[in-house]
Amino acid sequence: MLKALHWNTELSAGLTEKLLSIAQLKTQLKASEMDGATIAHQGASFVVQGTVTICLQTPNLKTVNNIVMGKGDWFGNYDSRNSSYTPFFITGIDEVTLIHFSNFDLHRLAQENVEIYKWFHSLSLESKTKWLQSQLMMSENKLKRVVYLLLELAAHIPLLRGETPKVSISQQQISQITGIARQRVNEVIKQLEKEQLLQIKRSCIYLTDLTGLGHKLDKVDLSLRDPRLMIDL
Repeated sequence: MLKALHWNTELSAGLTEKLLSIAQLKTQLKASEMDGATIAHQGASFVVQGTVTICLQTPNLKTVNNIVMGKGDWFGNYDSRNSSYTPFFITGIDEVTLIHFSNFDLHRLAQENVEIYKWFHSLSLESKTKWLQSQLMMSENKLKRVVYLLLELAAHIPLLRGETPKVSISQQQISQITGIARQRVNEVIKQLEKEQLLQIKRSCIYLTDLTGLGHKLDKVDLSLRDPRLMIDL
C-alpha cells in the first residue's frame, strides 16, 4: 500500500523515510467510520482506494463548499492550532482505504526537520483548483449543483466500458454535501430521472446518460475545473 504514495513534491530521502515510519494504514473505511470531522482535522491523508467528499461548513452547520477526492489524492488539516470549531466534515463514497499521518506525529517531525513545510505547502496547492471551482458552483441553481456533484463523483470512480456508471450515494448525503434541502434534492433527482438521465436503484444512482448530464452544465463557468473532461462522454 505504501508504494502507492506520491508526495507531490521532491523530498529528501531522510524525510521520506521518517514520513513512512509514521504512516497509518486505514483499510476499507465505511461511510459510518468517515462521518464527522475527526480524520479531516487530525492530519494528512492519502486516498488509496475509494472516494470521499470534503465539505466546509459554517458554525450553524450550513455547507458552503465541497470537493470530491479520489484515488491518489491528498486531503487533511495539518494546522497545529487547536480549536473547538471544526469546519470540515468527510463523507465516504463506497469503502475507503487511506494512508493517514496524524498531526501529533507530523508536528513532532516538523520540530526536527523544517523541510516538512515544503510538503505541507504542496498539499495546500493540490486541492486549490477544486475548492475555487466549487465556490463558483455555489452561485448556480440547485439542479446544476447536483449535476456537478454527480459528474465529479463519476470522474473519480472506475468506469467500465459497456456498464452503466453508478454512484453509491443517497439523496440525504447529496443534501448534506451540497447544502441543498433534502426535498429540493429529491425534486432535482426526479426531474433528471424523468428526462432519463439517471435512474435510482437500491441507494445507488445509475448515470444512464452521462452526455445528457454533461449538457446540463453547458452554460456554467467551468474554467477552473470541468469534470466532463475527465469522463469519456
